[in-house]
Amino acid sequence: MADAKALIAAQNQKFMACFKANDMKGLANLFTEDGKIMPPGSDTRHGREGTEKVLSSYRVASGVATLEIKSEEVGPMGSDVIYERSTYIPKTEDGTVADAGKSLVIWKKVGEDWFIHIDMFSPNKA
Repeated sequence: MADAKALIAAQNQKFMACFKANDMKGLANLFTEDGKIMPPGSDTRHGREGTEKVLSSYRVASGVATLEIKSEEVGPMGSDVIYERSTYIPKTEDGTVADAGKSLVIWKKVGEDWFIHIDMFSPNKA
């Protein structure tokens, strides 16, 4: 397996670029077709459509324009699964830090590409 940390860093760059461009469909396509997103205070959403809805409403409701993701721990869980523990910093259009949070992501290889299979995130503010 290629260096897991570099692989995930590249995928996170795509995630951050889609979020900044407000390309929620592109963002959802970074997830497996049967992926799951587990936002705080809400039920698990399934599939790309559910992911798109969660991330769109998060962006609108919080006024966040960009996300900075920092991987803190990345490791293989077999030949086609990688886990990632990270922090994220959402910022408004003017660059103000809106909050900070943490996430746990399970990445899955489908064909030759890596996708988010499960994303669970939690803001630090209650």
